[in-house]
Amino acid sequence: MLSKFINSLKRPRARPEADEAAEIGQLGVLHLKPFWARTLAKRNGVFVETTDRDWRFDNLLLNGLGLPLEETLQYLLGSAPSFAEFESWVLSKHNGQLDPPQIDRLNSLFSGQPYPLALQQSLQELEAEPDVLSAEDLAFWAEHGYVIVRGAISKEQARATENAVWEALGMDPQNPATWYQKRIGKGIMMEFYHHPTLQANRQSRRIHKAFAQLWGTADLWKTTDRTSFNPPETTALPFQGPHLHWDLSLEPPFHFGTQGLLYLCDTPAEQGAFCCVPGFHRTLETWLASLPPGTDPRRVNLDAQAVPIAAEAGDFVIWHHMLPHGSSPNRGHYPRIVQYLNMYPVNFQETMAWL
Repeated sequence: MLSKFINSLKRPRARPEADEAAEIGQLGVLHLKPFWARTLAKRNGVFVETTDRDWRFDNLLLNGLGLPLEETLQYLLGSAPSFAEFESWVLSKHNGQLDPPQIDRLNSLFSGQPYPLALQQSLQELEAEPDVLSAEDLAFWAEHGYVIVRGAISKEQARATENAVWEALGMDPQNPATWYQKRIGKGIMMEFYHHPTLQANRQSRRIHKAFAQLWGTADLWKTTDRTSFNPPETTALPFQGPHLHWDLSLEPPFHFGTQGLLYLCDTPAEQGAFCCVPGFHRTLETWLASLPPGTDPRRVNLDAQAVPIAAEAGDFVIWHHMLPHGSSPNRGHYPRIVQYLNMYPVNFQETMAWL
């Protein structure tokens, strides 16, 4: 139901009142109140127009505030808070203190003003830092559609984040019986977002620089995404997926986009490693055109072409979002534990019609 609601926000509605869009509340964040009002209007069956610009600003707002989309919508739809209550909830996700430079960045964007000088200088400094991805890495990316950033965070930081996941789950890494005693979340996906170690990983300069090389700009916005816990499959708990899939519309035209995940423990190929179909970003459009009429491309089995991507704790995998990708059955002896993270520029293009 929530996924249907998320997609419905992309469809045209009647415009909100102009004076409402100008209100910024106690936190001083532009666009926050229109987002709140539009979401609650939908909840109450009142439709307002949402343009492509609004949809892009919604994503920038939530990512700029470090708010996961699904968690935020669950709160708004389930609690129907007043705007003051919503602002208090936002503040609670940051231990009572928002980051002033990030608010300045958001407000500059929403008001069409230049970034503050300090932010401009910070982005210029990152642009000037040595490349993380070598010429060979970039050639591999162009050919295969994925690349591994080795040592994106330290092994000590990866271990600290893995331990935070174990603590959040209430499981013992030394006692496999505890790995199956309760639900993880939605399959292997955990609604675990705001721990300090997760926040620290999102600030990795190596990850940011790698994305900057692929996007051609350091002016990128970070997602606040899930973690996942994929234990070895058993007879009682076979592989839950996600199987190969795309997270983009298969309606042309296609635009450049990325996705990424951080391995929090050493993950050989058989340990439920991330898998994808290498090179498919170069052939997706012609492949779609070659399918018999009436074929649902999302139901075509591409498992035989999938490759598991093994990596070590602290390594980060970036893949082109046109690659079919997913998890794989864990036939090892230890869970696969990862944190998802993506970055994208303000002018990121998304096909709004879902196919």
